[in-house]
Amino acid sequence: MFFKRFYDDNLAQASYMIACEKTREAIIVDPNLDVAQYTRAAGAQRVRIAHVTETHVHADFVSGAHALAEATGATLHLSAEGDAQWGYTAGAMKRANPLRDGTEIIVGRVRLRAAHTPGHTPEHLSFIVSDLERGEDPVGALTGDFVFVGDVGRPDLLERTAGATGSMATSAKDLFVSVRKFSRGPDHLQIWPGHGAGSACGKSLGSMPQSTLGYEKLFNWAFAETNESDFVARVLEDQPVPPRYFAVMKRVNRDGILPAPHTEPKQVGLEELEGALRDKAVVIDTRPAEKFAAGHVPGTLNIPLGKSFLNWTGALVPEDRDFYLVIEGESAEAALVTADLAKIGLNRIAGFFRSDVVQAWKSRHGKPETVPQLDAAQLHDIMAGMEVQIVDVRAPDEWSHGHLPGAIHIPLAALPDRVGELDPSLPIVLHCKGGGRSSIATSFLQANGIAGVSNLAGGYESWVAEGFEVEK
Repeated sequence: MFFKRFYDDNLAQASYMIACEKTREAIIVDPNLDVAQYTRAAGAQRVRIAHVTETHVHADFVSGAHALAEATGATLHLSAEGDAQWGYTAGAMKRANPLRDGTEIIVGRVRLRAAHTPGHTPEHLSFIVSDLERGEDPVGALTGDFVFVGDVGRPDLLERTAGATGSMATSAKDLFVSVRKFSRGPDHLQIWPGHGAGSACGKSLGSMPQSTLGYEKLFNWAFAETNESDFVARVLEDQPVPPRYFAVMKRVNRDGILPAPHTEPKQVGLEELEGALRDKAVVIDTRPAEKFAAGHVPGTLNIPLGKSFLNWTGALVPEDRDFYLVIEGESAEAALVTADLAKIGLNRIAGFFRSDVVQAWKSRHGKPETVPQLDAAQLHDIMAGMEVQIVDVRAPDEWSHGHLPGAIHIPLAALPDRVGELDPSLPIVLHCKGGGRSSIATSFLQANGIAGVSNLAGGYESWVAEGFEVEK
């Protein structure tokens, strides 16, 4: 049996190729939109992609299952389990072989048995893999968003992104049952999850690429919790705010819509930038936070390129509006960024600016806007002498472990919906753990016309290091 893991750092997402070395047939599980990576890998291994499947209707990226099956002529397999309202639509299933609990996909001398593991979503499947050349006993499980290293998939997304009111408690109970049932498997069973650390599909995902069921029984909290009500309370507690693009992805992937091909953005100049800002268009400055803070064009939003770029862009940028990019590199880098954004359904890029547009704007309009930075001691002194709004943009679990006295908790992903809660007549200081997320949040407020904002350099960690008071 040939096994290959594909990992997209920017999505914290894993997909897999499993092939029979005798018949040279392969199956791809949970492909993303970059379908060429799978066809290249198949060519390199001299195997034919005969089957394509996925564990569930994904919410955090555009599925490549339909596109890959169409490009290769492979058989597409999709879950027919779960609630018809939230599972795949009839249109998507017309092109697919339906999978139910116990259905087998035979790939030469490799067998994948579908196991219905609801909880994260009602239709979720895991695939129990056996290398029949070695024996009937399974070697591993492709667990998708069911079991991660150190955690399990969140059961609240249908309610929080798709409007399925009241579903999170029921889904959490389903997840408890799925975990208990899955725990009866052999300890040697390898766990191949669909996400790693950094994904918003769980609270505390581990960074290891794989695990074993025996190891998870020892160290994964979900396997240790044997009381249903305690499990439900714990799995729902302090889940991160889902980026708003999740709702769009859920609809696109449920319907099996093949996305329109993205086109490389054209480079534009100062006049286009001035026009975009007059029209209140979103302009994303992708430079590092330090450079943006030192000087940027007023009205632009800073989301630095890096592993979290897609997550925060999907959280802060509307999918139904054109937007622009400011990029330090050449056209080739713009093309790479465009391809990444397409993976989360953001393909309305009207153009990109080279970063020297900031200097051009300065030459025409004068001093650029900056982001004031405060250290912990300066903030402590300010709080002692005047009223100031402290906005903590960390995740709920971080907040619950300790926060600055009197702080307002607005996780970064929730900021577009809750910005109206802030009083623009008072100074605002934003912070996160170390300063990265709060830099984005500060730029978001500035881009939306709110002045008097500052960033706490070093974040909560610097505050604690100074020994200042915290609340819990």
